[in-house]
Amino acid sequence: MSDQIAIHALNKLLGAEYESLIPRLGEADPFVSWPAADDRALIKRMLADVEAHERDLIEMITSLRGAPMTPRYSTETSGLHYIKLDYIMPAVIDSVRQLIGIYESVGATGHSASDALIARNLANYQAYLTALEKMHSNLAQPVKT
Repeated sequence: MSDQIAIHALNKLLGAEYESLIPRLGEADPFVSWPAADDRALIKRMLADVEAHERDLIEMITSLRGAPMTPRYSTETSGLHYIKLDYIMPAVIDSVRQLIGIYESVGATGHSASDALIARNLANYQAYLTALEKMHSNLAQPVKT
């Protein structure tokens, strides 16, 4: 039974990874101005990690004899072409916050390897959020509800 709970949780996270703004940045390749060069370097690392997250989630789901969900994309992320990277950084930060919230909402699955993967990905996003907030401390912080 815990395998089914883990498969459901992992698929929920895989869906969130697919719908995130971050993978779309690699496809859209927004214009990088000189002030946004540090952002681009961080985003490049994030893109590699998102790809690894998706791969690891799929591998874990299949190891539990589950079926990974098919990729789906949010239509909100479709308009990124011809945009400056520094213009969309607040949306990138918000996307990382949303991913953290989804990872936190999943909780324990009862499957130790799945829980370790979830914790590792969550810690990864939390580290990125810390770096992004430090780099963009001038941006308004979200209101906690």
